[in-house]
Amino acid sequence: MSEGLTESEKFVNSISERAFLHLWTHPNPIGKKGKELCDCLIVCGNHIVIISVKDIKYKDTGDEAGWKRWTKAAIDKSASQIWGAERWLDSSVEFTRHDGRKVELPPKENRIVHRISVSLGAQRKIPTKSGDLGNGIVHVCDEFSLGAIFGLLDTITDFVSFLTEVEALINRANIVFNGGGIEDLLAIYLLNNHSFPYDEADLIIIEDTVFRGFIDSDDYKAIQESYKDSYFWDKLIEHFVGDLLTDGMFEYGTNQVTDNQLALVQMALQPRGHRANLVDAFSEFLQKPELKIAARVILAYKNTAFVFHLGPSSDREARVQELGLRCLVVRGRLPDVKIVVGISRDKLGPSEVGYSHDIAYVEIPEWNDDFEEQVTKIQKELGYFENTSCTKRPENA
Repeated sequence: MSEGLTESEKFVNSISERAFLHLWTHPNPIGKKGKELCDCLIVCGNHIVIISVKDIKYKDTGDEAGWKRWTKAAIDKSASQIWGAERWLDSSVEFTRHDGRKVELPPKENRIVHRISVSLGAQRKIPTKSGDLGNGIVHVCDEFSLGAIFGLLDTITDFVSFLTEVEALINRANIVFNGGGIEDLLAIYLLNNHSFPYDEADLIIIEDTVFRGFIDSDDYKAIQESYKDSYFWDKLIEHFVGDLLTDGMFEYGTNQVTDNQLALVQMALQPRGHRANLVDAFSEFLQKPELKIAARVILAYKNTAFVFHLGPSSDREARVQELGLRCLVVRGRLPDVKIVVGISRDKLGPSEVGYSHDIAYVEIPEWNDDFEEQVTKIQKELGYFENTSCTKRPENA
């Protein structure tokens, strides 16, 4: 993690990395003429989140002068930095991290940009403005909402889904926080199955007791309990990220770094609820050898399929090849699935050569007769689909 320029930036960078993981969190990236682009940039899939941090102590002057002075320094300047970063990114296909590593940006036509101003120092002595501040919607977090937003929305998909719903709400209604902030809006969103019950409202007044009531509720405790095991998925991603960033993922034969980052992106795009389902399925597959299946398929978020496979580390080349073939067969036999990610590891128990993981990535948007013939041949010769179990995701995941 970058050291950052201030203690506030260090804190924001650390909670961003914890929520969105190291591969997609970029503290203090470099922009125009070698200058800092913004305080933190998150890039995952088609999503770009631009974060600017301002920590300005509020000085109460007894009139509106202090209020306006703080707002200009903490929110307006933050929004200006965000819009400047967005303009630079609009003309760029990549950027350079603070540590010198270059990162490719998603295609311009597919980018979805979200703007976060972390404006600290007022301690809610004055109301903070949020919404369209002149050049697009900016979400404003303060000391009280920062931990709630990044803590409860700790996957990129959960995070940007909330921001998208808030942006849609702002575009159709005037939102007034009565002493609270965006964390109260988050509680309403979570309590209403990731949506807002305000389809017809023009004015919405949000009380400052909503979030406090939510975190004391049985609903919150149930959510946290259901997600408890899902963090193994995060650890698995970080394990692969460590290999990727140290050039540890190579294609057998050519010794070239593969596009396994695409597989990791699909893993990272899984929302927290889907991660819990994936971990449960993976754990059951590992711990129940009596099922006598060679692989297990899980249908996850956005019709991405995950193939779990067991194979010995003693012959990783054969294991990787088999994993790729299994992924190809799954793509051919599940027509709604365009992307398949395979994860292979050793069986539980003793191993003479140690333990390892491998991943595979198959993306075929359009299927044709040549692929069909190839898959049919593989399936007939190797039986890769018959000895594979398939589990759909829960409807409420």
